[in-house]
Amino acid sequence: MRWTGIYVDAVAARLGEPVPTSWAVADGRYDEEEAARSRQRAARVSARPAPDLAVAAGLAALARSGRPPTDIGLLLHANCYDQGVTFSNVASYIQREVLGHGDVTAMELRQMSNGGMCAIETAAIHLSAVPALRAALVTTGDRFAEPRFPRWSADKGLVFGDGGTAAVLSRRPGPLRLVATATYSAPELEGLHRGDDLHDPPEPGAPLDLAARKRAFLAGFPVAETITRNAEGMLTAVKRCVQDADGDVSDMAAVLVPFFGADLSHKQCVDPLGIGADDTLLDYGLDIGHLGSGDQVAGLAHLLGTGRLRPGQRALLVGVGAGFSWTCAVVEVTDEAAERADAAGEVGSA
Repeated sequence: MRWTGIYVDAVAARLGEPVPTSWAVADGRYDEEEAARSRQRAARVSARPAPDLAVAAGLAALARSGRPPTDIGLLLHANCYDQGVTFSNVASYIQREVLGHGDVTAMELRQMSNGGMCAIETAAIHLSAVPALRAALVTTGDRFAEPRFPRWSADKGLVFGDGGTAAVLSRRPGPLRLVATATYSAPELEGLHRGDDLHDPPEPGAPLDLAARKRAFLAGFPVAETITRNAEGMLTAVKRCVQDADGDVSDMAAVLVPFFGADLSHKQCVDPLGIGADDTLLDYGLDIGHLGSGDQVAGLAHLLGTGRLRPGQRALLVGVGAGFSWTCAVVEVTDEAAERADAAGEVGSA
């Protein structure tokens, strides 16, 4: 889908404090061989609830956008994991804390690690279809708290980090122009994160074991075919997106893939795309960990905050989520970015 007149006013990320991988290995929480394979140096860990991480990022992005809260008529909150209170509306909580008014459609979007990207595309659709909608706020927030979620060992190849992100989208020219988006899915792979049934764990408080779920799924589905379909699904979304943007992956100043750790990032994203690690923020992610739905916006905030992207340059954002789904976006830096340096992204601690 090619977009006309849709912009990103501001982005922000609020992350937990870094906890070194060496500590997790010494404490027996992380296998030494896994640590060597992932090359993860640290993971961000926060004591704040996941919705409050999203609130902190939302307030920062809204302030940078220069918009009053009343301009926001749509709030989409994406996440992967427990938001703290069972049977409550976390999107309404974020609405209250960040916006404080009722002229908002606020909803939670659960598309797993692809949630932030899916929310950006959904916000663009709403902005294009509803003339009265002035601006939309997209937030993400996850806290992978131990012991229920063993962030260092729940899955193979990656470590999970805590953080919230936010982006403000509108039709007003801003620092980033949304050029194109595309989504593709492969539901035949959904069992990779479900396992072999739909039941809750026998012990609700037992630590999650995502690797065991994958083993159960792969007992009846060929590993080679899983790898092939993963690569084909991502490449389908990427090719459609860059084609709609009248470009190519090689045209991108940066390609933001999930913070999956060194080995998994190469296998699932970098190598299939035919790019180098330096074209991505892989190294940056080795100090962060996988943020669930927020890797791409956190990466964009880092790029803008460090001035790595210049006017006229483009970045490709690649979302990968359990289910399986892929949403990609091409954004272009405008001259407005230099004029509104205060709206540039920034990654802060929460």
